[in-house]
Amino acid sequence: MGEVASSIPLIRALRADQPHIPVYLSTSTTAGRHAALRQAADLVDGIFYSPLDYVSCVRRCLRTIRPQLLVVLETEIWPNLYAEAKDAGTGIAIVNGRISARAWRRYRVWHWFFSKVLPLPDLVLVQSATDQARYTELGVPSQKLRVSANLKYDAAPLPSAPVNVPSFGADRIWIAASTVGPKERGSLHKHRIDEDDIVLTAFQALAADLPRLLLILAPRQPARFAEAARKLEAAKISFVRRTELKADPSRRLSLPGVLLLDTIGELATLYPLADAVFVGGSIAPRGGHNIIEPAAAGAPIVVGPHMHNFEAITGDFLEAGAMIQIGSEAGLLPVIRRLLTDRAAAEDLGRRAKQLVDSRRGTVHSIAGRLWGVYFCAGPASPRNLLSRWFLSALAKLWIKGGEWNRRRSLQQAYAVRPLPVPVISIGGITVGGSGKTPFTNYLAACLVRNGHAPAILTRGYRRRSAATNIILGPGAKMPAAFTGDEAQIYLRTGLVPVGIGANRYETAQILLRQFCTTDVLLLDDGFQHARLHRDFDIVLIDGLDPFGRGNVVPLGRLREPPEALARADLFVVTRAEDDVRFEAIRTRLAEWNPRAAVFRTRLVVRCWRDVNTDACLPTLAGRRVAAFCGLGNPENFWRTLESLGVNVVFRWTFGDHYCYKPAELKRLAHQARIHGADLLVTTEKDWVNCPDHAEKAIAPLDLAWLEIDLELEDEPRFLAELDSVLRKRNLAGRAS
Repeated sequence: MGEVASSIPLIRALRADQPHIPVYLSTSTTAGRHAALRQAADLVDGIFYSPLDYVSCVRRCLRTIRPQLLVVLETEIWPNLYAEAKDAGTGIAIVNGRISARAWRRYRVWHWFFSKVLPLPDLVLVQSATDQARYTELGVPSQKLRVSANLKYDAAPLPSAPVNVPSFGADRIWIAASTVGPKERGSLHKHRIDEDDIVLTAFQALAADLPRLLLILAPRQPARFAEAARKLEAAKISFVRRTELKADPSRRLSLPGVLLLDTIGELATLYPLADAVFVGGSIAPRGGHNIIEPAAAGAPIVVGPHMHNFEAITGDFLEAGAMIQIGSEAGLLPVIRRLLTDRAAAEDLGRRAKQLVDSRRGTVHSIAGRLWGVYFCAGPASPRNLLSRWFLSALAKLWIKGGEWNRRRSLQQAYAVRPLPVPVISIGGITVGGSGKTPFTNYLAACLVRNGHAPAILTRGYRRRSAATNIILGPGAKMPAAFTGDEAQIYLRTGLVPVGIGANRYETAQILLRQFCTTDVLLLDDGFQHARLHRDFDIVLIDGLDPFGRGNVVPLGRLREPPEALARADLFVVTRAEDDVRFEAIRTRLAEWNPRAAVFRTRLVVRCWRDVNTDACLPTLAGRRVAAFCGLGNPENFWRTLESLGVNVVFRWTFGDHYCYKPAELKRLAHQARIHGADLLVTTEKDWVNCPDHAEKAIAPLDLAWLEIDLELEDEPRFLAELDSVLRKRNLAGRAS
């Protein structure tokens, strides 16, 4: 129940930032579920019991919800949940993390186990420096671990008008909150301590000196309401039950007397009435209860020695002198007597408590900001079984080793360190496909031309079918896409700059520079991993929809190399991150690997839908039923673009990246499109380039249109100024040599 209450302000903050992202809340107890239904039903998209920590249960849950972020409150450490979520590309964050002194002994014994589980989360926010040290010892990397304010401060309700409960003419009100009895569930060990007995004994002693004293007794468990009433009757103490008072508001109570609070949910509204509050579960070895609610109301608070469930909060209050902690039950009577008789001391204690709570409120928004950093950097995928995970992990390790060997070998080549006579700017990525390198290269070439430069583009011509080792083409040259590759074809279609195509781009560049001797800068397409050519500047594009390739290299994820390689970049450009929160989250994460590189972002600008028959722009697709297909590294980008444009897509088909379409396949596409009622096929420019000649005949009687887009770079003047400084520096170095 306490964790559910803590989650409410966090859910509200997340909803305020991103109201359209679904949020689900799970609980592991029936009490927690009831609290969730009562407090969060209108805030979340679903409430359910968290799955039993068996792989099959966890995997089914993850497949159903496909979460991008799993937020774990406090100390719920479930190894299968963590491992399966991580394998599914889900970001994991522990919030309000704590390990009590009692639990710490067990955690240290099981260190070997937790040291394998706790490094899996991407972010661990703990309540205190003590918790930080304990999580560190259990294996959480320091870069993932932060001390953060306790969510319970924001969860405490703001003081409000007290509920309409008569004081019966009392001049002193003492509240004994959440008292516990012997053998109550959750205690450290079996005990015979009954806090109701302790409180009633103290009350009888106080009543002799304070004849107008009212005690509000609130047992923690409803099952003990009747037992508390029997004890009051046996002790011949004047009392009335809150339920009786609700039924008959005219009921009177002679003082000194007791109001037995036998209802649920009213206690927090009574704290503003109190001259002293004893928070139960702390003399009995229960671990204490939340003291923030009475503190928020400015009530002076007394607790017993057992507060291990609120260790960090207790430390805050003791350090601020904002509550009194007694060492045993014998200390309760004198402390309560002093607070009830010394008004100034009680008011000062309550004021300190309220000031502490007020000073710690508001941190939920900074916590939410950190969580978005994990959310937007995650990339969910379908969970894998154990066998496939082991197999793919082995392949991923081979991929990493192979990449390292290839890079070392390339750097040993003589031409790898010898620069070309003109500056080389690389435009590359860290993930496989789908980051927008091709349109950005075209954009950068156009910018350089506008600024008086004569750029050329070097590309490998991926999947081209040509016997020629190197192909050099002038601006706008005509050559079938099969001989150039689709990316080179898109560069040529702009008619702006020469294009050199070849696997050995150092050799290709030398040939291009001889043929186009005015070229003063080379743009190396997809060159971040191309170590055989010296570059003056490395621009790395980050796909905002899946920035870090699900955290793993292929085939486990979409990374071409481990994210630590981002330290080589000179500048980052984030694509498809129009949302400011998403962009800031990615920028913060990039700074962890490379704090020196500037980060920019592009926005997608849709120019028009271009008809392949007439090459004219279609005025609108409104009212048309559309079938869409694409072969991209990240097809989700195209689907989201169609959704954002309001296109009525009735059928879609995904192909592999750089897919070369055959007439028969286009016929099948058109057939399926007609079955679904579509009257138009749409695709991307890259896919249209990969379509065969006379594709319009294969899809007849349907028409085909491709989406023409431009990029808009945010803060373009600063970007161009940084680029210009690199070019000037290289030109000065060249003249000096």
